[in-house]
Amino acid sequence: MARYQKQRIQYPMGSVSCGTMQPEDLISTFVYELESLAKQPGIVAGKRRREHLKLASEIDGRTQAEGYYDSEDADEDLYEELFTALDEYSAPYFYFGAHPGDGADYGWWLSEGWDEDFRTLDTITTQHDCGVEFGDSLKVSDLAEVPRWYRGEVAVVNDHGNVALYVKTCRTLRAVWSVV
Repeated sequence: MARYQKQRIQYPMGSVSCGTMQPEDLISTFVYELESLAKQPGIVAGKRRREHLKLASEIDGRTQAEGYYDSEDADEDLYEELFTALDEYSAPYFYFGAHPGDGADYGWWLSEGWDEDFRTLDTITTQHDCGVEFGDSLKVSDLAEVPRWYRGEVAVVNDHGNVALYVKTCRTLRAVWSVV
């Protein structure tokens, strides 16, 4: 008998449009990206994905109107509807928007200060009776440093600046994302 295996979520990361801030370029690129993501199960619930497909179709239809890209509708579609919808597909601690160092590079980026609430091992010293330290996020330089009793998010940040986020339960250590 085959065991059910949960599909690994593939979060979008990095650039989807760079070198332009023209609404006609951004809207078409973002509509395409939203349609592609809405067809993939896993990140966003099915009902929201159907709503996103409908939104992409509606915006695509509006782009055919004369003068659309110079209208307030284009600005609303781009900066309110598309940015908001695409941000729903962001990995934990990521956001959809302009790159912090290049305002004409749009995509999914790791938030600045993402690790502010992560604690180091020397500050997580209490092991509760049940063996779980809920509500904490741990930052280590190697997975071997994670105590057996620890449960929660684990960020592995090595000396080269590579970062990986894991979720540790009593039975598994599941990779969520990594940035090399």
